[in-house]
Amino acid sequence: MDIKAYLKKYQLSQQQFGKRIGVSQGLVWQWLEGRTRITAERALVIEGKTRGEIGRHDLRPDLFSKAPRAA
Repeated sequence: MDIKAYLKKYQLSQQQFGKRIGVSQGLVWQWLEGRTRITAERALVIEGKTRGEIGRHDLRPDLFSKAPRAA
């Protein structure tokens, strides 16, 4: 899932999401608009704070391979 879908699913504002993960609303906006790339470190934080709903691979497929699904 991407950030935009997560915000919609949980009816969160960019500001609320930013507060949850420790960044500004402005940075969340930059990510959504493609103006700034999410760092590898931040992708891991987002994955943890969303309990894996937004996976690191969803955010940075160039850095993280998709984890195999559990059988």
